[in-house]
Amino acid sequence: MLLRAARSKSPILLFFLTLIVIAMWWSAFSAEELSRFHFDQVQMPLYRLTMGWIGREVFVNTLVAFIILIIQGLIILRFNQQYIFIPTQTYLQPIFYFLIASSFIQLQQYHPALPAGLFILLMLDQLFGSYRKRYILNRLFLAGLFAGLATLFYVHAVYFILLIWVALVILRAFSLREWFVPVLGFAFPMAFLAGYFFLADHTTLQGLWELIVSCYGQNETVTYYGRAYYMFYGFLALWWLMASFSMLGKMHKMKIYIRKYHEILWWFFIGSLAIFILRKEVSVEMLYFTALPLSFLLADHIHSLRSRTFGNVLLLIFIALMGLIQYMN
Repeated sequence: MLLRAARSKSPILLFFLTLIVIAMWWSAFSAEELSRFHFDQVQMPLYRLTMGWIGREVFVNTLVAFIILIIQGLIILRFNQQYIFIPTQTYLQPIFYFLIASSFIQLQQYHPALPAGLFILLMLDQLFGSYRKRYILNRLFLAGLFAGLATLFYVHAVYFILLIWVALVILRAFSLREWFVPVLGFAFPMAFLAGYFFLADHTTLQGLWELIVSCYGQNETVTYYGRAYYMFYGFLALWWLMASFSMLGKMHKMKIYIRKYHEILWWFFIGSLAIFILRKEVSVEMLYFTALPLSFLLADHIHSLRSRTFGNVLLLIFIALMGLIQYMN
């Protein structure tokens, strides 16, 4: 029953999904104050700027975060329509993204990884759109630009510029110009912001650099981890392993471009997971990056499962653990 509902092509599914996500975020909208995390101590320039506009009033802050999440889900839905990860119309990718990204209750507010994740998603759009195109320098410049904007919100997003070069290795023959142009795109918002801060409050280039270094090196202080979270993310890790082996078994049957897109997403997931594990300054906010490639992988796994019983069991455990998180928090 759950598997059949998840595979449904009816737009009504999106309506019910929206209601479920609103219910998941209800405690955040009605909270007395926002949760505090390490990234609020020293803020990256664009995050500090937008936080100045949004403020820490709970409802407004949470509403902005919720709207950004919805926009990301709509972009992910367009990805399947444009790049055809799954050959039939499906809402599985945004379903998994909404639920996984919303799973950490204390993070249901405006935080730097949320807008940064949006720009990384736009970066991926440029990379996927460059496949088999003759002239792609404009797309690569935009990809670097989006990676730069993401970094100005969340400093550890700087690592995702490496994903551009990974995509070039997978999608294109080597071209020095194509490898260099993303660096120009990445540097453009940095240079623009340096000029803005110098004119606005006389912040020097050295002062801006010291701010970025402080953000990069600040220690994680608050995590809010609990047993329910360990159980849920442990289950997701096991599901990721199963889905990855399933994907490897059918890679040879996929169209070449779909296979290449999945390779890029797989490296995206591995990279974001490595950042979380290896960088002690990175905390659960990395969830908003790992949820992006993970949602595509799990959606493909559920869509291609032949055993309805096994699919129903996976979805039942997934929903039950999410319910446990809601209950425990």
